[in-house]
Amino acid sequence: MSGARTILGPALIYVVANMLTAAIPLLLLPLFTRVLSPEDYGRIAMFGVVVQLLGALAGLSVHGAIGVRFFDRETIDFPRFVGSCLAVLAGSLLLVLAVVLITLPLLETFTKLPGPWLLVAVAVSGANFVVQSQLAIFQSAGQPIRFGALRLTQATLDLGLSLVLVLSLGLAWQGRAAGVTLAAAAAALLALAMMRSGGWLRLPGTRDYARQALRFGLPLVPHAIGGLLIASVDRFMISNILDVGSAGIYLVAIQIGLVLNLVTDAGNRAFAPWLMRSLKQNDPNQDLAVVRLTYLGFGVLLLLGVAMGLAAPALLSVLVGEEFRSAGPVIIYVTIGQAFGGMYLLVTNYVFFAGKTGRLAAVSLTCGLLNVGLSYILLTTRGLEGAAQAFMCAQLLQFLGTWWLASRAHPMPWGLQPSAHAR
Repeated sequence: MSGARTILGPALIYVVANMLTAAIPLLLLPLFTRVLSPEDYGRIAMFGVVVQLLGALAGLSVHGAIGVRFFDRETIDFPRFVGSCLAVLAGSLLLVLAVVLITLPLLETFTKLPGPWLLVAVAVSGANFVVQSQLAIFQSAGQPIRFGALRLTQATLDLGLSLVLVLSLGLAWQGRAAGVTLAAAAAALLALAMMRSGGWLRLPGTRDYARQALRFGLPLVPHAIGGLLIASVDRFMISNILDVGSAGIYLVAIQIGLVLNLVTDAGNRAFAPWLMRSLKQNDPNQDLAVVRLTYLGFGVLLLLGVAMGLAAPALLSVLVGEEFRSAGPVIIYVTIGQAFGGMYLLVTNYVFFAGKTGRLAAVSLTCGLLNVGLSYILLTTRGLEGAAQAFMCAQLLQFLGTWWLASRAHPMPWGLQPSAHAR
């Protein structure tokens, strides 16, 4: 299949880069789960979740517009558009910082993190936005090697700094959080330098480009929040309903599942640009090839999710300390949930192509809110396994809802019958 061959080369590079990135938390697992307590690990989990949550607000998701408008660079001042997106980031970061400062006592209670680290999380979310912007450019430009180099630079710094701060200086969970922070800051500075040297960034931005970016990004904020309610609310609830130590045990299962998440992300980064080019051809035969490749992706992801879930518990005796091995029964629900998440990524591309991001946000937010209720019910009745089961169900619902939306937003021959396909 020509589409598969076109995707295979870049996908392999993305997979290798993402697998090496995924190896960072796995490399740290045998060490940190033997020198840190479940409570320390739980606070590491909470710091990561807070960074993700703030990341949904920092920049208002306009970095996605950078990857899309890259394909219009011959008709727009693309470097100025990138500068406008960074201006949106600066303004939104100030608003997020103000909200965090006002609600700091409440956030400290809810997240179990000290106030200064919540402020640090704001800065990390901004740094990650800058990195994601440059990664979006590399992806759209078909430069997977540069994409991988930037990702691996951040991951390597994260690994090295965390090891020094935790093992050599004995800083416990604070050392891991500081490693994440310093690596994100260094990667953001490198990304900015790459943007300037590559001619991708020009300041100042313009109001018109900022408005265009916001029209793309703002509808995605509820979508991003909905995604976080699916992917991260379980750790908040575990920390507050059970305890921080349980959240640390649960994080072990999540980190193992993230290996599959990063594989799916790598495949999708290679698949998405090819898909966009294919859909623009308005060719029924090409559309049929796209659908077949999408179905192939569904099957591979499900097989990987089940296989990883069945194999992972047996590896826990090697990977983690004794206090964390109760994560074993949880892992299969997490990996199958990540497989559904990868299937969601495949179908969401069709929605992005059709520009129906507002409807996508409605699906994600609805599934996220359902996950909050489901997580509470299953967590209080089945413990950590219940939280993972709720995650799996929410990912399935989001995939099915988005697939239905994709079929409405941009008709495709999902029945594998090109003659019945009409735009």
